[in-house]
Amino acid sequence: MNRKSETAGSGGALALYDRCAAGAGMLVAFAMSAYHVYTGFAGAPVGEVHYPLHLLFAFAVLFLSPRGTAATGWRGIAARGYDLAILALTVAGTGYLFLNAQYITSRMLLVDPLTTTETVLGLAMAFVVLEAARRAVGLALVLLLLAFLLYAYFGYLLPPPFWHRGYSVDSIIEYSYLTTEGLFGVPVAVMAAYVFHFVLFGALLVASGAGTFFTDFARALTGRATGGPAKTAVVASSLMGMLSGSSAANVVTTGSFTIPAMRKAGYPGTFAAGVEAVASSGGQITPPIMGAAAFIMMEFVGVPYADIMLAAAIPAFLYMLAVFVMVDLEARRLGLSNIEGEAVPPLLGVLRQRGYLLVSILVMLWLLIDGWTPTTAAVWAIASLVALLLIFDAENRRRILSVAWKAMTEAPGMVAPVTVACAVGGILVGIIGQTGLGLRMSAIILDFSGGNLLLMLILTTIMGIVLGMGMPTSGAYVIMAALLAPGLVDAGVELIAAHMFIMYVASKSSITPPVAIASYAAAAIAGTDPWKTSLTAFRLGLSVFIIPYMFVYGPALLAIGDPIEIVVTLITASIGIFALSVSMIGWLARPLGLVERALHLAAALLLIKPGLESDSVGILLFGALCAFAFLRRPRTAEAAPVPAQSGDQLP
Repeated sequence: MNRKSETAGSGGALALYDRCAAGAGMLVAFAMSAYHVYTGFAGAPVGEVHYPLHLLFAFAVLFLSPRGTAATGWRGIAARGYDLAILALTVAGTGYLFLNAQYITSRMLLVDPLTTTETVLGLAMAFVVLEAARRAVGLALVLLLLAFLLYAYFGYLLPPPFWHRGYSVDSIIEYSYLTTEGLFGVPVAVMAAYVFHFVLFGALLVASGAGTFFTDFARALTGRATGGPAKTAVVASSLMGMLSGSSAANVVTTGSFTIPAMRKAGYPGTFAAGVEAVASSGGQITPPIMGAAAFIMMEFVGVPYADIMLAAAIPAFLYMLAVFVMVDLEARRLGLSNIEGEAVPPLLGVLRQRGYLLVSILVMLWLLIDGWTPTTAAVWAIASLVALLLIFDAENRRRILSVAWKAMTEAPGMVAPVTVACAVGGILVGIIGQTGLGLRMSAIILDFSGGNLLLMLILTTIMGIVLGMGMPTSGAYVIMAALLAPGLVDAGVELIAAHMFIMYVASKSSITPPVAIASYAAAAIAGTDPWKTSLTAFRLGLSVFIIPYMFVYGPALLAIGDPIEIVVTLITASIGIFALSVSMIGWLARPLGLVERALHLAAALLLIKPGLESDSVGILLFGALCAFAFLRRPRTAEAAPVPAQSGDQLP
């Protein structure tokens, strides 16, 4: 009886601790948002202060968040004590840096010896980063970081071309912990300087009800078309993806509305979930807010963010076109008609009711195009959005403090896992630079591929998908940019095209089995089998996998070149996307056989690489196939549909 009483007492104490920790986490999250808003307007302190503070906030939010553990008794006490110990190490490791920023900036690298305190805190921070990576991202990233740390120390034991002279523990700690080339390198710097402000802007939009506005806006545009619900999903997910930059978050936000609507319209469950997953995954490459990887790329490539947006605009359009065409063809293949009818809201009515939300986005775009920093654009977009809510939205005006609190406490939770991945990526980039591994990898890939660009791109795609399975896009991009981008550039690829290619393929892991996060999130909403859903999303996404190859071979798709060349390349690329979509769905005015689908695929491949001969042959082949398909189509439109008796499978 006494033992039961003790257990009940400890359980109550642990529950109280969990509530207090959750409350403290929300306060820390609010403080993090307030700090970044203040520094966005007033200017950030030096990096040796700003970056450790950002990392401290993000890690504190992570370690104070509920772990979902049901452990009680001594195990529960030990688990909570471990959390507090990790948090204390985080405070000590980051606090030493921003409290001694002047000393850190003035010490001479590889000349001034490390103190005992710096060695201990450097090791402690390495452990903290590993634990944060385990919780926020998964074991794969932990093992990858451990492998690189061991490589930095034991590299002298390896054969060429991986051999290097080896580095002592103190040297690794010094480079990773006490410089801005490791833990606090470009990835974390970008998160602190730019990304957080855009995430906060997106969180404020969502908290104010922008998700409903974008969904209604998409329904007004596409709801009356054939297969309207699926097209609504594509447009709504693209609009929300512009602001969130997160595939899984986008699926959860828009999928709860679009997936049931698609199923009601007659789409198979896995197809509906696959459409939502593929459409949502486009957010990371869709301007104006493209996810953390785009801001990191801005620093790596050394161009303004406006140039990144301009380069990403045409590929993003082709991405949406590919998914849009596929859902249209599938709707026609299944004979689905529009069932929404009068439920579709009028476009002018939607814009009249909440169209003011677009003004803050236009403010952000104008500032970015005008040459202002991304931070300035983001904070003024936030300020303009708050002003618009107060002026035009009576409901949000009454609850503006609640909206602000929700946004300011939720944004850090979205940023924390990406910050962890960027922290690991910074250490990896530091090790790659310290050991010279990047140059060696470029040489290895060039030798292995024999200088064949296509083979190099295929290898890069495979590596991007594999790395992306175990970490966010930003983390995968950082590693690949350090290892593979130099090799692509040496092979003749434009610098921005090489980095855009890497970011593009890294982001597609969210729909690629076996670890397809966006597909699994969509499957959970649709109530379908995750594996079948991810396979369907992968097949739907095959059309978009061709896009990065197109802009590598045709840089005009990245707005590089004269306007006529850009327009011509866009037209031929759009035809190629359409041909590939027809091949994947297997329908064009009527069901297509394997031979016709293969010929459509051949036409699409001919249009990958711009050139008068290949484009001419590809367009002529596709035109002939279209003419043949329409001449052989059934006499009535209703005679062609193929019943979806196979349930959730694509043809």
